[in-house]
Amino acid sequence: MGGSPTMLLTDSDVDALASEFLQSRYLGPIYADWSPDRRLDTFLRRRGLSRVADDGDLANTVLERIMAHVGRASRLARG
Repeated sequence: MGGSPTMLLTDSDVDALASEFLQSRYLGPIYADWSPDRRLDTFLRRRGLSRVADDGDLANTVLERIMAHVGRASRLARG
């Protein structure tokens, strides 16, 4: 009780965050040693989205969408 209300994101919000993350510096060599969830956590917090980062289920949904985008891009690249 008394905690922050759950932050809701639409599917298009999740897609937008995933796309923004995939175009961010967090995929570059500086962060190569970081785990994907650590990269996403930092990305979200630096964008002022701590409530998303703190909500494990919501952050996991964004991470899953990122991985889906990566998988789709990989399949397209292989032809």
